[in-house]
Amino acid sequence: MSANQIKAPLSKTYRQNQWRALEEIVKRNQARAIGVSHYCKSHMEDILEIASIRPAINQVEFHVGMGNAGPDANDYRDWMTSEGVVFQSFSPLCGPCCMADTTGTCTFDKELITGHLVTAIGAKYNKTGVQVALRWQVQQGIPVIPKTSNPVHMRQNMEIFDFELSEDDMNMLTNSPTPPVTGGGDGKTSGDCGLQ
Repeated sequence: MSANQIKAPLSKTYRQNQWRALEEIVKRNQARAIGVSHYCKSHMEDILEIASIRPAINQVEFHVGMGNAGPDANDYRDWMTSEGVVFQSFSPLCGPCCMADTTGTCTFDKELITGHLVTAIGAKYNKTGVQVALRWQVQQGIPVIPKTSNPVHMRQNMEIFDFELSEDDMNMLTNSPTPPVTGGGDGKTSGDCGLQ
């Protein structure tokens, strides 16, 4: 296995015990890297307090619409980066953006695929909305893991390295307020940082 990670920071004791177990996997040469998912600064500090092996990665919901989100939404992205922990985006196209919708009218889950902002920018570069949304993250140095089993989409997802978004386009995407963060259910927080 090349990497293993733990998710859902339930309590300090639980986090630290999980981390020690992951370190044992590395010491037995069963993984090359270990990391976490959904961890905020306080959760990571609990790990760093006892770690003999530093976390390599923190997977967090991040997508266009969260560019100006605060640390309670992006799980302390800047702090993680300053600590040498790779901030990796899962759901870079906002797949779970309509999970809480009970009306059937939510369109946030399509906004980064066929929405006006990403498709208008994409037209300038002869790229799809998806490619623009993924490029916005990659251009910031954020690794992304888009989910697809469609070979055409897989190819398109790889074709984000042959262009660069202009500073104006990056700013428009960064300043977009939608789609909002979804984890906390309030459109403002991830829901992760409230866990003690």
